[in-house]
Amino acid sequence: MLRLPTRERRVEKCRGRRHVLRTPRLFLQTATLLDLNIAAAAASDPEAQRWLGWPPGGVILEDYRDRLLARRPGRGRPFRGPGDDVELIAIDRQSGLLAGSIGVRCAEGGEWEVGGYLAPRFRSQGLGTELFAGAAAFAHDHLGLAVVHAGAEVSNSASIGALLSAGFVPMAGPEEHELPDGRVIPSRWFRHESDRPATCAIAGSR
Repeated sequence: MLRLPTRERRVEKCRGRRHVLRTPRLFLQTATLLDLNIAAAAASDPEAQRWLGWPPGGVILEDYRDRLLARRPGRGRPFRGPGDDVELIAIDRQSGLLAGSIGVRCAEGGEWEVGGYLAPRFRSQGLGTELFAGAAAFAHDHLGLAVVHAGAEVSNSASIGALLSAGFVPMAGPEEHELPDGRVIPSRWFRHESDRPATCAIAGSR
């Protein structure tokens, strides 16, 4: 199980409207409006959409994906969407390119869920574990959430393995989950807990 060192989990660098969190190989920060298309391009390939199931309007056409993924992320003002959901981009600390994205959202019933994905060139390198460990640390240490949940399709072994390696533990949950495109998939559920949740300086403004 990956545990982020204390020095990697410090939250005092969050300022203005931008959350910041470092992991060994990633730099997580609040997405900007310009980042949203880059992040969408990172998950618009058929492999990612098999699990994510976005509606067609949210998928970036293949001709534009490489061009977007070559851009440097993090430019512009932090994006603030509706509700309490928070979107962070994951930047590869070596190349400076967008490696993936995580989201924290309040689901029906008031439970909080995390989700994430990696761009094609950053998959199969163990970064999924780091991405989900960072998502859990962000939820606990920045947003003050004691418990967060995560779901995965039962045959998505990469996602399930990353969640387990990041310290998520299996839990009971709905056996099926409806994706945004209307597909219904068999699902497994996991949770991550902290007995010392805390908030950063901008938690109230996300």
